[in-house]
Amino acid sequence: MKKIRAIYIGDVRYNECPVFELNSDTGWFEMLKDKEFRYEKDCVYEDNDFIIFSVENDIVKGVEKCDKGKLTNNIYVC
Repeated sequence: MKKIRAIYIGDVRYNECPVFELNSDTGWFEMLKDKEFRYEKDCVYEDNDFIIFSVENDIVKGVEKCDKGKLTNNIYVC
C-alpha cells in the first residue's frame, strides 16, 4: 500500500522531526504521533517548506512538487 508522507523542513533542526501522512479519506496530512495535529492536503503541496515522499514496500521516493499540475491518486503530477 502506497503512503504519502511529508516533513516540515524547519523541524529537522530539532532532535525529533514529526512525520505527517496523507489520510485519503479526509484529505488531510495528519501527524503520525498525534492525529489531531494536521494540515490540509493543498496547504502541504503548495508550501515549499514541506518535503513530500511516497512510501511503498519500504521504498521511499521524493514526490515532485509543481505549481500547476493535476491531482492523480492523491499526488500532484506535473
